[in-house]
Amino acid sequence: MTAQPDALRGSGNAAELSRREFLNYAWLASLGIFAVESGVLTFAFAMPRLGPGEFGGVVDIGGYDALPPVGTPPEPFNEAKFWWVQTDAGALALYKVCTHLGCIFDWKPTDGKFICPCHGSQFEREGKYITGPAPRGLDRFIVRAYDAAGKLVAETDAQGGPVKIPAGSTVKVDTGTRVKGASKNA
Repeated sequence: MTAQPDALRGSGNAAELSRREFLNYAWLASLGIFAVESGVLTFAFAMPRLGPGEFGGVVDIGGYDALPPVGTPPEPFNEAKFWWVQTDAGALALYKVCTHLGCIFDWKPTDGKFICPCHGSQFEREGKYITGPAPRGLDRFIVRAYDAAGKLVAETDAQGGPVKIPAGSTVKVDTGTRVKGASKNA
């Protein structure tokens, strides 16, 4: 009997993988890893990441002494997406998004009003509609004032009207609760 080279002889080990089987398993494993990573990333993207003081939650804007005085220009709170307005009637937190198509509007001190750069809607200092395609005045957030003991002493009414902030209180704005502005026909 003549000896056959090892390459021609079967090794007799049925557990050995062929190159094709190995590549198939490697391809399936990489697909499985990709599917798991995609699922984890999708879940992480879908979860809200709201920290304290960010838009969508309650924002502590400080004590009464930190608030701008009555009659000063509106003050932007960009991290919480609102304009702080102090009037003789009280304080307002106006949502920084135009009620027409959602553009970010700005305060124009030379004109003394809010003007949307997209389509020209204009609003008074208190958020009331003046002119333009917007269907209503500016939306408002709920403003709450608390005393030193943490007791609620003042709050925006259901119509979003200005709230008088008592001296010595702490002021918080609930950016998760929005009150729609009055209709332009009202």
